[in-house]
Amino acid sequence: MATIGLSKPYAALYQENGGVVTYTKGQVMGKAVEVSASIETGDANNLYADNGVAESDRSFSNGTLTITTDDLTQEVSALLLGLTPEEITVGSEKVSELVYNDDAEAPYLGVGLIIKKKRGGAYCYRAIVFHKVQFAVPEDSASTQGESIEWQTPQIEGTIMRDDTEKHAWKREATLETEAKAEAYIKQVLGITTPEIGG
Repeated sequence: MATIGLSKPYAALYQENGGVVTYTKGQVMGKAVEVSASIETGDANNLYADNGVAESDRSFSNGTLTITTDDLTQEVSALLLGLTPEEITVGSEKVSELVYNDDAEAPYLGVGLIIKKKRGGAYCYRAIVFHKVQFAVPEDSASTQGESIEWQTPQIEGTIMRDDTEKHAWKREATLETEAKAEAYIKQVLGITTPEIGG
């Protein structure tokens, strides 16, 4: 099964109450360009018995999720980084701005995305949801426009963690036959019932 595409990155605020995890305020993060999830496990912890390894454990420790989208709007940045949009008057026009200050605290989020694959001549869609992610403020970088356009897309990086349920899940996934079904799966897991606003 070969990977041939990526789409529909979603994020929603993570909430935990008595070991029950729920999500709110979910929205699409933009149009997906690239994603990578680097997973770290603990060092091999081997139990030796009868002169050999009888048991071994390499449990999930944490991970790094890096997402590149076509754009990070103010609405999406506010959600991902815990910012509160403020209003400022410029001349006679009211402008919405994001202020990065001591009040900004990046929240925990659930993050979902769809990987398009081809298997046996047919397309299928792998919907993945990371249960608990916390993003860091992305770098600002840009270069001037030359004779030809060089597309420049924002990238944001976050830490993947275990959630606060009894079994401390960190990822779930389902492979479905259409993108619409994969998107519906992600929306259901992340509690998204209203139209997204971030795209």
